[in-house]
Amino acid sequence: MKYLVGIMLSLAAGAVASATPAAASEDEFVREMQTRYAFLTDGQLRAEGAKICSVLGGGTPASDAVGMVREDLGVSISAAGEIVSAAVVQLGC
Repeated sequence: MKYLVGIMLSLAAGAVASATPAAASEDEFVREMQTRYAFLTDGQLRAEGAKICSVLGGGTPASDAVGMVREDLGVSISAAGEIVSAAVVQLGC
């Protein structure tokens, strides 16, 4: 488990490092995530994206955000890590 959390932190750090100044829109975030996770609704993804940005902006570590997304959406740790990374890049968290 610790190894997997380390991988997720590395992914999130990479996402932050490669984030462009002009973050993509929320619509693009939702579209990309629904391509990968079709069972998640537009509303779930928009709410979770906002929640991710809020907790990361408040100083919560990315590993804790991954755990939060896993619990909130009922997805795997890997999927949660992808969603957090996408939020960082596309929503500008």
